[in-house]
Order: sequence, then structure tokens, then C-alpha cells
Amino acid sequence: MQQTIKSENIRQKEIDRKNIALQYFGLVSQGKFKEGLRFFSPDCKTHNPFIAGNMDVLTDAMNAANTEGSSKYPEAEFAVKNVLADGDLVAVHTQLLSSKSKPNEGGLRQVHLFRFEDNKIVEYWDITQQILPNMPNSSGAF
Repeated sequence: MQQTIKSENIRQKEIDRKNIALQYFGLVSQGKFKEGLRFFSPDCKTHNPFIAGNMDVLTDAMNAANTEGSSKYPEAEFAVKNVLADGDLVAVHTQLLSSKSKPNEGGLRQVHLFRFEDNKIVEYWDITQQILPNMPNSSGAF
């Protein structure tokens, strides 16, 4: 009985953490990057090799990229493709298309990995792959 309750508690924490990640990306997809900081601990470690600083600095870079991208790609579309949870880790697989009407003509796919303590993100990794037009894999990016 106690093992069942413990397993149910772990499963509920994983569901809660997946929901936090989805809420975060809901804000990101609306361009509300700074509002998404509420899900991160103030001392969250980031592992993006191109950003020197904390989540606030990373968020500023995301906002700048979004502003530049919106002018170049007004049809761009962001989508969450998969969400996985295992204990204190949540992985989110996302796609940013350059154009909704031409999904095979470029964009980005990313894997975001969050480590949680309680219901705050305390560590963050992101891995990005560019989707190029005419890629040789007929299975596509997704």
C-alpha cells in the first residue's frame, strides 16, 4: 500500500512538472518570455553554450531572436511535439517553422531539458538543430 502511494506521488509530481513546462512554452509561444521566468528558480543554472549568464540573460536573447525572426518570418509557428518526464527531469521537443504554409522549408527543432526541485526549474539545457530545405532524410524533422 505504501509503495503504491509513493508511486502515485511520484507520478503526480511528474505530471505537475510536465504541466509547468507546457505553461512555460505557452508563454514563450505568445512572446511573453519574461513572464515565463516565474517557473525558474532565481539561481537556475543554464547550459546554453552561446549565452553567458542566467535565465534572465537567456530570456533577453530569446526575446531579441523572436523580434528579429518575426520581421523575417511573419508566418512562423512554434509547436510542442513531445513532453517526457522522469523524476525531476522533463524533456520537451519543440519545433519552430519558418512558414506554416511551407513546413519543409526550414526552421528549428529543439530539445529542452529541465531539472526541477519541487515545482521550480533549477537547471536548463537546450539543444537546437536547424531544419534546412531539401534535407536528404525523407522522414523529415518530425
